[in-house]
Amino acid sequence: IISVDFEGAKVILPLMNPGAAAFVPGSYAYASEPQLPTVQIISTEEDLHKLLSWLGHESIISVDFEGADLSKGAWRNGEKLGSHVDHGRICLMQIGTRQGFAVAVDIMMLGARAFELGLAMILESDRVVKVVHDFRQDADALKHQYGIEPRGIFDCQLCNVFLRRLDNFRTNYVLGSSKLLSSYRIQQGSVAGYGVVTQEQKQRIHTRFSQDRHLWERRPLPADMVQYAVEDVKPMLQLQQIMFQELVQKLGNQQVAWQLMLEGSQAYAADFLDLECRCRLCCDAAANARFDGFRLKQRLQAVPPQRLPPHLLSRVLGREEDQEPLTAPGPSCFYVNSMDESVPLPIQ
Repeated sequence: IISVDFEGAKVILPLMNPGAAAFVPGSYAYASEPQLPTVQIISTEEDLHKLLSWLGHESIISVDFEGADLSKGAWRNGEKLGSHVDHGRICLMQIGTRQGFAVAVDIMMLGARAFELGLAMILESDRVVKVVHDFRQDADALKHQYGIEPRGIFDCQLCNVFLRRLDNFRTNYVLGSSKLLSSYRIQQGSVAGYGVVTQEQKQRIHTRFSQDRHLWERRPLPADMVQYAVEDVKPMLQLQQIMFQELVQKLGNQQVAWQLMLEGSQAYAADFLDLECRCRLCCDAAANARFDGFRLKQRLQAVPPQRLPPHLLSRVLGREEDQEPLTAPGPSCFYVNSMDESVPLPIQ
């Protein structure tokens, strides 16, 4: 724990994870390198043990999840509700490291055992930073399916909102990862049949999810879907480094910027936990792209002022639009037919 001065106030902060600020792509090497899994998707406990051994040396990783209409879905507090259409299941967990290594863990095959063996400990640890991009549906699914409450999160989507607000730009809507990567000229991965995963190509892939709502549950998974999932996490650590340094420059204090992101990302990830399911089958999920500063500010106002000074909070969440919550999303644009397919509702 350290005490720093920020704009005339004393702020009590935990020591910042040095790996988060010092990340330079390709610069890290182990004294004794553990054996990596040789597969792109991990579906056995043996390969998972190898991955966990590798991750034991990491202080910052990128994380993402894929699932069947991911959010709380048909689960509430670890129990599956028979009254709900079966949806929301976590199928894959993707992990990327500073060395450019990325892999998917098959949660469909390993089930709760994957988390029991060590993934839950990593997700809930403050000592391992998890770089994510819009973790709200993922956190909702983790909490209600497995009782996992991730900590130590750095959300690049939220960081972009703070940066735009500090520059007095509008933030009515959040940005997708592809748009952010393109704006910082960070090279994105390619997927067979789609090419470079631009925002347009990502939309094509998401249309495929809509046409087959059980796509992520199918085994074996199509090779291009595994490739898409893994490529999604690879550039996120580079994006995090660039954006965080930009935030430090705007705030003038590295520790304060770090604490803002940790507290903010934690609150942002928890946004859907107490709401109705926010997947596309339960509401108009396109409305999730709206930024609700009111709800985020409410959560962050509960943080002790020694950790998050009120005047700092007002700089990023003090706009007029943050005084009232957004309206709830409208009804879903899809329905599940008798063949268990998700079908778009006819346009009225």
